[in-house]
Amino acid sequence: MALRTALKPLRSTALPTTRAFSTELPRITERRPNETGRGGRASDAGVKVALFGATGFLGRYVSSGLGSNGTLTYIGTRGDEFAYRHLRPHHELGRAKFSYYSSRDKQSMADIIADADIVINLIGKYYDTKALENTDSFPFLNYKVSTSVWEANVEVPKMIAELCTEMQVDNLIHVSSAAAGNVDSASEWARSKAEGEKEVLKAYPWATIVRPTQMFGHEDKLLNLFAKMAERFPVIPLVDGGHALTQPVYVDDVARTINRIVDDPEMFEGRRVDCFGPQDYSYAELAKFVYDITEQEPTLSDVPAE
Repeated sequence: MALRTALKPLRSTALPTTRAFSTELPRITERRPNETGRGGRASDAGVKVALFGATGFLGRYVSSGLGSNGTLTYIGTRGDEFAYRHLRPHHELGRAKFSYYSSRDKQSMADIIADADIVINLIGKYYDTKALENTDSFPFLNYKVSTSVWEANVEVPKMIAELCTEMQVDNLIHVSSAAAGNVDSASEWARSKAEGEKEVLKAYPWATIVRPTQMFGHEDKLLNLFAKMAERFPVIPLVDGGHALTQPVYVDDVARTINRIVDDPEMFEGRRVDCFGPQDYSYAELAKFVYDITEQEPTLSDVPAE
């Protein structure tokens, strides 16, 4: 199944229109303007980028692209060394700086942005994450929300945008979702994405908004989900028979698009870039495709939408 990326012309009245463009960057042997060296990984592209959300699914591909093009990258992480060690080989020695930050500590985020020319925000959550806390009464433990969908998708992007304005950062790239176009969606996640875009543009009006559809790749939670469910359950539920459509996009194509924006950020200031695959598929089709490849034979069950 050939799933690739297309960039459609923008039709938003709130943001200007951009024509389709090439995501190709100069090869290693081609020297670029203001670049030191032969070009590419072992060179200095003359650009400093602060990257939030690098340890996520899309983030590792964006990080790899930045490293491959000689970009000095400041990477924010909330985990220990084991959380980001897979990102180290993406960059030449001394071309990446890893720093701990807290999304509730504005100064720690400002320290990561530092003197960056471009800030990329990939932070987001699909669901609330929870953690245990101590209590004074039995059973002396309570399961509380540590980071909510609203905090990750609205409050953190808003803080980053405000910092970019305060610190006079040249360009901000905010990765949202194609679902953000529906402000009245029944999904809290989609509504939070829409609100996050609104807050980002309010604080930093010339931000570039990237809206990908569902992404697939080696570590995805789209195609892999079908396979993992079949390992555990003999019956796989498909809401409304899996007739709902999706237009998945290859994650590396989205990452290359972001790196193309980094290469010429002024061209995309204040614009929205929609990333999507060339064809739509029903969830039933995707499930059957996965099980044809994995040779699993679960029973697909039709579950009513309401």
